Amino acid sequence: MTDTVVNSIVGWIPTYVIDPIRVRFRVLRNLKANIGELEAAKEKLAGRRKDEQVKVDEAKKQEGVEASADAVRLFCQADKAVSDATNLHTEYEQRRGPFSYCLCWSGYQLSKRASKLKQDVENLYGEEPRSGWTTTAASTSQKGKKLDTVSIEGQTRREKLKQEIIDAVVDDRYVVVGLYGMGGIGKTTLLRHVYEHFRQTEHFESVIFTTVSATPNFSEIRKEIAESLGLDLKEAQLDDNDLKTKLCRLLERRKYMFILDDMWEPITYFSEICIPTPKKDNGCKILTASRSKEVVTRFATSFGPKRSLQLISVGNLEPGEAWNLFVEKVGEDITSKPAIKPLAEKVVKKCDGLPLAIVVIGCTMSTQETEGEWKDAVRELEESVSKVEGVEEKVFSKLKFSFEKLEPIQQSLFLYCCLFPDDYRIHKDELLNFVIGEETLCDEMQKLEEMRNKVDALVGKLLNSSMLEDGGNERVKMHDMMRDFGLWIASPTSSNYHISKPLAEKPKAPDAKDWCRATKIFLDMDYLPPVLPDHCPQLHTLFLRDFTGSKEIPKVNFLEQMPALGILDLSYCQGVKKLPSSIAVKLRVLCLSHCRNLQELPSEIEKLDQLISLDLSGCESLRKLPVGMKNLKKLRRLDISYAKNLKRIPSGVLSEMHMLESFLAHKSGLKFYTQGIMELSQLTSISNLEVEIKKVKDFHWLKPLLAKLITCHISLWNCTIDPSVLTDLLLEDSPNFDRSMNFMSCEGLTLLPTHGWRKLTVRRCPDLKTILNVEKEAKKRMNAFENLDHLCLDRLDQLVTLCSGVPQQPGCFSNLTLIRIVACPNLMVLFTTGVIRLLKKLKWLVVLRCPKLVNLIVSDDDDDDDDLELINAFPSLKLMNLCELPELKAICSNHHLLDLMQWTSLSIAHVYLCPQLRSPFFGDQRGDINLDDERDRKMTKHYLEQQKEVHKSNKTK
Repeated sequence: MTDTVVNSIVGWIPTYVIDPIRVRFRVLRNLKANIGELEAAKEKLAGRRKDEQVKVDEAKKQEGVEASADAVRLFCQADKAVSDATNLHTEYEQRRGPFSYCLCWSGYQLSKRASKLKQDVENLYGEEPRSGWTTTAASTSQKGKKLDTVSIEGQTRREKLKQEIIDAVVDDRYVVVGLYGMGGIGKTTLLRHVYEHFRQTEHFESVIFTTVSATPNFSEIRKEIAESLGLDLKEAQLDDNDLKTKLCRLLERRKYMFILDDMWEPITYFSEICIPTPKKDNGCKILTASRSKEVVTRFATSFGPKRSLQLISVGNLEPGEAWNLFVEKVGEDITSKPAIKPLAEKVVKKCDGLPLAIVVIGCTMSTQETEGEWKDAVRELEESVSKVEGVEEKVFSKLKFSFEKLEPIQQSLFLYCCLFPDDYRIHKDELLNFVIGEETLCDEMQKLEEMRNKVDALVGKLLNSSMLEDGGNERVKMHDMMRDFGLWIASPTSSNYHISKPLAEKPKAPDAKDWCRATKIFLDMDYLPPVLPDHCPQLHTLFLRDFTGSKEIPKVNFLEQMPALGILDLSYCQGVKKLPSSIAVKLRVLCLSHCRNLQELPSEIEKLDQLISLDLSGCESLRKLPVGMKNLKKLRRLDISYAKNLKRIPSGVLSEMHMLESFLAHKSGLKFYTQGIMELSQLTSISNLEVEIKKVKDFHWLKPLLAKLITCHISLWNCTIDPSVLTDLLLEDSPNFDRSMNFMSCEGLTLLPTHGWRKLTVRRCPDLKTILNVEKEAKKRMNAFENLDHLCLDRLDQLVTLCSGVPQQPGCFSNLTLIRIVACPNLMVLFTTGVIRLLKKLKWLVVLRCPKLVNLIVSDDDDDDDDLELINAFPSLKLMNLCELPELKAICSNHHLLDLMQWTSLSIAHVYLCPQLRSPFFGDQRGDINLDDERDRKMTKHYLEQQKEVHKSNKTK
């Protein structure tokens, strides 16, 4: 029994005593090796962590991305592991000695921890982030800018269609969603609503909207894409190739939705628009719209299977929706009349649910308030028999009704607008040529101003009738459907046949018989036949364009066969070096704008005794004008602006142009000295003048000349200004007058003219100390600078303050929107609180390089800090830019007042190189005003580099 127990105990000892001791001893013995291996693994991990961080940082810089959540997690884990390994190695070194770890429990634990940590470090070294190292953060700017949308509220069918499109876009089965339907049916409206939906959700990282049109301008489309992605192209200064590369990188890993509106032909090369091909696995989508189902299908199947395309037809409005839209346009006060309502319902029925037709005809009928007018309208609509297939069949017969409601001259202007390219924004000045070219219309009016007013009146009528659309900035545009309709009206069977083939819009050039019948032609020079027909008896208007400079105008008999030609526009014909001598003698408008290689005008131009408008702006190679131009007795408009090499007009030419009303020579090579001024003074009809006058001392001519002008831009260079001259510069204030004056390096200028000028620029005038002397101005009892809109002051060494004294007239500076002050070394006070009360319309304030300026605003002695007018000062100010103001300590010297100021409209301020400026810059109330530190740093760097170049240039001189 005893032997059995002893044997049992002896057998237990190796397993439970000796083996564990042996294992622990082996671990302890490997301590140094484990520490060494851990150190090596740590160095490898730290190296990879650094390399991956460099790659992510480079991607941030080049592609606008950021580290993914998985990457951030791995970076944190790697940092912790490296830190733990470093700490463990430090602990090992601190305890290290000849017998420190011999059979020591702490040595065993240290070795075991080193082995475990080494394994963790090696695992981390081999790990990859599941979602990749980078990702795109969809900021507001990357989601695209907000677009205006036409309400579809109450249009149940449209609201359902919008939801159907949204559902198709988020459906993983489809890569392309394509809308198709006739022009004017509402495709763009739906696209804009869907765009706004996804712009405000997180489904896509980028949402991009662009219009392709019949003649896609891919360069402009790329710029639109860049802006949607938040790129500042002016700041980035990228050429087109760099922009392509940048866009490809930005979109390579981004989940985007790209909306292509108004596609006429399939885009076969995605490289043109710089987007990666959308696929199911990258989640990117394309939403497009076209009038043609075939175009959408061909586009989608060019890069994917047909099953990945969801086609959606956009149809007419339901009768109830159409009626609601019609009532909205006509007015319920008219459609609710018992005698008119059944007639209005017939008119709506004729519109067949087409939104464009409803809007256009509704606007036409909005002024028809009697039963007889509505019965006549119904009769005319029912009698229309002009039916063609498709769009024409559904729309043109109805649009013709609205067209025929226009007066003949309004119809002519509408058809004239149809000549311009698709999606072209037509400036009203371009329509002035139409009025001049219409002989009967032009001869009724004595002045260009009357013609401009007529343009405004005609355009207003077309806008109100929805035949034209507002293009912003004195421009108008045509809806695609309206332009197509106009060209249909002016078809070959019409007595008013128009040909419009700009920028290769149509593949077939007009043949000789087309030229013989046409009254108006807009043509790319590529379509100009080498030999024209013998006779073009009806051709009245001819536009030719050549942006490539590859074509020249035929030198023989080019215009001789066009006896009725009244308007010839060769703008941007880069290949034109000389005009043919066979100039049509009945020309009323000759436009050669930006014919950059035009070297001279033919002497035969003197035969154009009916010429009213001659545009030579931007003709950079033109050096002289022929003496025979003095025979252009009817010329009312002459534009040589930006003709930088045209430095002389023969003596006696201008003085003979007694009917000349508009003479524009801004930024040309032409400068007027004393003798030239005498010729300008003899222009008895002049009302619009843009000239540069140099080295003149005698100004007796000035007041009579200025009294004639409604619009003027006059620059005085190196002139000597006697104080008495200022009274000659005081003009009648009127919101209808647009006058600007530049004083450039003029001596003797001690005050500025306080009345009659909308824009004033003063540069390098050494004697100017203040803009307004209140004491002197008070005697006039008038509002000083009441009409002033822009004030720019540059390099005025003696300028101390804007305003000497406190203006008492409430209208003083009341329309000023922009103040720009640069390099005024002695300027100490910009505004007093008495002045800022007056600046209610100021929107932009820029102050640069004024080394003595301490405060922008200085309090008057009798100010009340709680004055609401001061607290709410600058109610319209949107942007403030302050640069290189080393002594500027505060926006306002009264800190309590500054803390109360609201700055209600100020959202952006750029402040750089203002080291002493008190923070928060705009007081405690508006600590939220956006100060883009990164942008300001870039602006500072750019500004300093620019100044360095300026100093280097000045030193060289």
